[in-house]
Amino acid sequence: MADDELQEVRDNFYVGNFQKALQMCESTQGSHDLAQNELRATLARCCLSIPLFDRLKAMQNSDCPGEQAAALMAVILKSRNEQQKASAKEKLYGLAAQTHDMSCAMMAAITYAMDGSWNDAVQQTKAHPTLEMQALCVFLCLSCNQFSMAEKKLAEMAGNNDDSAVFRLATAAVKLATGDPEEAYLTYCDLSTQFPPADGEDSESGSVLLQTGKALANMQRGMYTEAVEDLQRAVAVAPNDPDVLVNMCCCVTHLGKKDEFQTYYAKLEQTCPTHAYVVKTQSLTDVFTRFKASLAA
Repeated sequence: MADDELQEVRDNFYVGNFQKALQMCESTQGSHDLAQNELRATLARCCLSIPLFDRLKAMQNSDCPGEQAAALMAVILKSRNEQQKASAKEKLYGLAAQTHDMSCAMMAAITYAMDGSWNDAVQQTKAHPTLEMQALCVFLCLSCNQFSMAEKKLAEMAGNNDDSAVFRLATAAVKLATGDPEEAYLTYCDLSTQFPPADGEDSESGSVLLQTGKALANMQRGMYTEAVEDLQRAVAVAPNDPDVLVNMCCCVTHLGKKDEFQTYYAKLEQTCPTHAYVVKTQSLTDVFTRFKASLAA
């Protein structure tokens, strides 16, 4: 590997090559305890992303904080029991505070963000001034529409490891948010070529995350046909991915393909009924239904 023995593992994880990163974690032996703990935490996060919930369940009592955090995150994401989810959140926040572990803090920050507690999420990223946590802070700023703050945080990242996948992904996200989709598209293409999901695959292929990023850039450029092609490659690999489905709904709407919209929307509604797009669409439908009923009254 490079000077940093885990850089290749991190890069593949952050571009969305979760299966490949998992295999690299399993085949790599860290040269010291910190590296070994990071490998175990990254493997657990790969299991969370694929997902492999059975493997995560076995990590609930692990001696590695990063594995415990991923197991708790699985409960938060998967459980339908609100009390169980709340308990898992409290345990995760406590684990992050007690261990000062970066993976725990990252999971805690993401959980705070999911609940809309943006300030608490940002505070978690400040506890570990690593490139990965700085990138997460950039994405949190973008999620709050704080574009100038995101640019400032990105500038603070520059010069540390500009070739890393996480810095380039953060840069592409800021470019998308600030009106430079062409540069973002080129970044996603470069990452797809440099980090294929499996060795020996076509350089045109890329992870679901990168194909979705390319599609977003193409949509901003008004190139909806090309965006659909990117998303078709993604949906072939991850047919139930909500990000892929919601962006496919957007593309086919712009192309006037109503039947295809209904197909993808029905799939999104089935696989992710609590998705914000589904909830908003249903609320609009309810409004029109009530209005129609009021006219008939």
